[in-house]
Amino acid sequence: MLRCDKARAGFIIKCDARAGFLAVDYDSRLATLFLRHGPGLMSHKTELPSPLGDGARAAVGGAPIRIATHDSIETAASLIINDCLDRFVANRAIFLQRETEESVHQMRVALRRLRAALGLFRVALSGTALTSAAARAQSIARALGDARDGDVFLEMLATGPGDAEDAPDLAMLRVAARQRRDAGYSCASKILKDAATTLFVDDLRRLLAARDWSVMPGAEAAGSARDFARNALSRLKKRARRKFRDLAAQTPEERHEARIALKKLRYAAEFFEDLFGRQKAARACIRALAALQDGLGGFNDLAAAKRQIDLLHANEGSLALAAGFVRGWFAHAACASIDHAHESEKNFKDLKTFW
Repeated sequence: MLRCDKARAGFIIKCDARAGFLAVDYDSRLATLFLRHGPGLMSHKTELPSPLGDGARAAVGGAPIRIATHDSIETAASLIINDCLDRFVANRAIFLQRETEESVHQMRVALRRLRAALGLFRVALSGTALTSAAARAQSIARALGDARDGDVFLEMLATGPGDAEDAPDLAMLRVAARQRRDAGYSCASKILKDAATTLFVDDLRRLLAARDWSVMPGAEAAGSARDFARNALSRLKKRARRKFRDLAAQTPEERHEARIALKKLRYAAEFFEDLFGRQKAARACIRALAALQDGLGGFNDLAAAKRQIDLLHANEGSLALAAGFVRGWFAHAACASIDHAHESEKNFKDLKTFW
């Protein structure tokens, strides 16, 4: 299995003015520049002499989506969903060139954002093809789960309990975790090479270009995206505020729901950050949401560590001592996170919006 670190990757990515990607394929030395024209995506190829080098990137993030104030809900939806597809496609290409950890992470993020976008616009746009696309995105994301979860668990072992002075030998636990992680990468490679994954992208591109859906009244009207975005962001913020109430006293399941609500609000804020002409305020809001999400990370780490240990059957036999220590370490870290829960709840109440 070929791997590389973040400084050695297979692609360089740039963005055009409407958040399209320039993805450089070093096998063919060709660049595919996706240019947006209304709801669809057009591509052409041009020679690009850049060789694969040490400075190439390990993954592709995103850029603000350029939604204009005169855009309709339909156009905004097409731009946002296409942007999610762009990020997935670009990182899929990187993964198939060199299986970087960050490309797996970015594909999962892209698919989560895609599903969040489809859910966000469900009140305005509907159709069986959109529902099917959400289900297919979830299926692909699940296939990437073991690879990503394995990477995260190994990093957690290295930077958390593995640094403790009284830690038992975690070597055998790491070996078992790597074996499961590598099996996850094999599964990820299989699904990403499958023609059905390419068909998923192509089908959704065609759907967006044809606008093959039913629309609520006014969704085609010029300028309707702005009011839709404001209402959607306000609704998601209200839901997240409700989920954040009495955060310190919540069960792990309730805190997980709070984190999901916060993540959906953050994604929506990122989707619409360029729409209201207040970029500085938008970036500040998004940074605050990211910080709040990170503040719940201790609880999430505990759940992830427990899940990985259970999957490794590490509670018995030669791995039991190491597994017990790791569980205890993350349980202690989660307890420390409770101390910050009251502050997180207050910070959310003080969140300054940009819409």
